[in-house]
Amino acid sequence: MIFNKLSEQHKDNLNSVFSRKKLHKTSAVLIALTALAATHAKAQEKYIDITQNDNTYFALTGGSGITNVKGVEKEEKKQDFRSFDIRFGQHLTDNLRLDFVHANEGHPHNHHRDGFSSQLVYSHMLTKNTRLELGTGPYVSFDTTRNSQGIELNEKRVGLVSTAALVYPINYIGTGVHLRAQWNNYVIPNRPVGNSFLIGFGVDIENSMRQSKARGNGLVNEVWLSLANTKINHGGPDTTVGFSVEAAHRFTNNYALSVGLLDEGGDNGWTNRRGITAQIWRYVPLGKYLEGRIGAGPYFAQDKYEHPGAFNTKGVITFGLNYEPHWLDNENIFFGVSLTRVIDKKGYENDADIARLTVGYRF
Repeated sequence: MIFNKLSEQHKDNLNSVFSRKKLHKTSAVLIALTALAATHAKAQEKYIDITQNDNTYFALTGGSGITNVKGVEKEEKKQDFRSFDIRFGQHLTDNLRLDFVHANEGHPHNHHRDGFSSQLVYSHMLTKNTRLELGTGPYVSFDTTRNSQGIELNEKRVGLVSTAALVYPINYIGTGVHLRAQWNNYVIPNRPVGNSFLIGFGVDIENSMRQSKARGNGLVNEVWLSLANTKINHGGPDTTVGFSVEAAHRFTNNYALSVGLLDEGGDNGWTNRRGITAQIWRYVPLGKYLEGRIGAGPYFAQDKYEHPGAFNTKGVITFGLNYEPHWLDNENIFFGVSLTRVIDKKGYENDADIARLTVGYRF
C-alpha cells in the first residue's frame, strides 16, 4: 500500500522534490560556528605541531563531480555542485588521525546519496608548506532513488569512501587555517561509483588542555532541549516542526550516553512518528569554545501510519557541533546545531533528515 502511494503520487517529481533546503541551512550554521574555531587555534609555525596527539582538526569542503550512473547521458551524471564534506578529527599518533565525516554526493540522475564515515587519515609533509593527506574508511550511505518499477526507495548500504587531499596554509585568516583541495571516491556494492572534487578550508587546532571535561557524578549530568525541523526523504511532504528532550551522562573521556524523547512534528503525509532514542556519543574538542559530536543508536518509534498502537525499532545517526558561549555569565549553558538521520526499516523506506537547534545545560 505504501509503495503504491509512493509510485502514484510522486513518479514525476524526482528532480524537484529533493532539494533538502533544511539540510543546506544546517550546513551553513555549521560553517558559521566553525569559523569561530580559527580564532582560537594557537601555534608558532604555519602548521601546529601535529605530533601532539591531543590536537584536533576540522575541515569543510564543497564542489561537484561525476557519478557513473549507467544508461544516462554525461550531463545527467554530474553532481550539480551540491557535493560537500564536513569532518572533524582526533590525532592518534604523529601522522595518523581519526576523522568523522558527513559527506553528500550531490544530485546525479536518480541518485541523491549521502552518508557518514569514519576515516583513518595519514598526513605527510610534501614540502615545507604543502601537506598530503590520504584517508579511507567505511561509508554508511543513504540513497533516495527509484527502482525499475518506478517505486521511490530510501536505500541503506555500507561501502567505502577514500580521500586524497592537499592542504596549504593561509595564516592571514588565522594560525592553523589552510586551504584544502580534495578528491573523494565512493564505492558502494552494486551501485554507481562516485567521484567528487572539493575545495574549502581546514583548521589544525591545539587542544592539549581541552581533551577531558569534568562533569558531575550523577546519573544525568546534562540535559538537551531541541527544536527539530523534519524532512521525510520523499517527494511531496512539507517539513514539520517538532522537538526533542534528552538526558545524558557525559564521561570525562569525551564519550556520552543519552536517552530522549523525539517528536518529529506530527503528520507530514508519510509518517506521524514519535518515540524514544538512545545514543552513544563521541566528542572531539575543537578549540576553547567548540566541539564536534557524532552519535548513533536505536529509535523506538510509534508511527500512526505504520502501527498506531505499537512501537517499532528504527535507527538514528546524529552529526553536529556544540558551542559554549563565553559571553554568558553561566558556564553550564551551551548551544548546539546538528543533523539527525532517521533510518527506517526495510519495507517502509521513510527515512528523515532532522535539523536540530539545541540548548543544553550541564550540572
